Amino acid sequence: MEFRKEIEVAKILIGGKVEESVVEIRYDPLTLQTSRIVKKSLNILKSEGFDEEIESSKTWCPFCEERIEAMVARDPEIMKGELWKKGECRAFSNLIPYAKYSLVIRLSEKHFLKLSEFKESHFFDAFKLVQEYIKKLPNRKLFITIGMNYLKPAGSSIMHPHIQFVATENSPDYFARIEWSSLEFMEANGKDFWLALVDREREGERYIGRTDKTEWIAAFAPKGFMHFMGIPEEREFAEMSDEQLMGFARGIVKILKYYESKGFNAFNFCFFCADRLNKHFRTNFHIAARTPFGKYYWCDVFFPKIFQDESVVFFSPEDYARELREIW
Repeated sequence: MEFRKEIEVAKILIGGKVEESVVEIRYDPLTLQTSRIVKKSLNILKSEGFDEEIESSKTWCPFCEERIEAMVARDPEIMKGELWKKGECRAFSNLIPYAKYSLVIRLSEKHFLKLSEFKESHFFDAFKLVQEYIKKLPNRKLFITIGMNYLKPAGSSIMHPHIQFVATENSPDYFARIEWSSLEFMEANGKDFWLALVDREREGERYIGRTDKTEWIAAFAPKGFMHFMGIPEEREFAEMSDEQLMGFARGIVKILKYYESKGFNAFNFCFFCADRLNKHFRTNFHIAARTPFGKYYWCDVFFPKIFQDESVVFFSPEDYARELREIW
């Protein structure tokens, strides 16, 4: 396993002075995909208020308690047209499905949450509903992901907190990359990549800490702002114990509080699940902050990501790993 990086230094003339800007090109230790860390101070974390949008979106939101029973789509097969419930969570079909099996799980009764207001129970209860659904799926190879987009910078069309579940026979591009690469790694090294990664990082500067049965690290080659990874002891999502699920829930809540302390209010996360796959693959979790939503929001995804599939970020994993580790 290699943590490879290259350095380029750019010079610019501004205000009569020459300034240097350091760019790190990092290679993902599993897939070798590149990320660029632009080490130049940028003031991107000023967010104007958006109270008006919070209030106006409440008037039509299909996930709010007074509308959800009547407005959401239902699954006529596996869920038999029912709205599955646990705590504040509600599970139902995605109105715009991304695959044959495509769900939405509303997380909270409240229409808008600050990042510090998310609770462990929001995620734990949602994960239990996902487990119930996975166990009812056909027993064949599927690529299962659980994702979350929070607020418009993260691509969400509905403000109300929710996660999405997708199970497909045709692998998403990146999922295929990490599955192939993890199979090659196991054949060469005799253990799965994620356990090896944790062993390598545990004493290093990108290691954060531990929650129940879960290790947390900052990704070496980040795919977004302040990209963290959660690696579980238990391999398959549907078979995870309550302790393991709570390990994920507690880690997510800790990270969201950290994001808020740094001025962020939007984020994405994704589980790549090992269910229906062989033992070379382990469920792995990724979370990254997005440019804060506000009146003058600007998008942080541009041509390098859309066309070159290369992430560009402005923060060093070692720096934000240290900050989160201190408050973990």
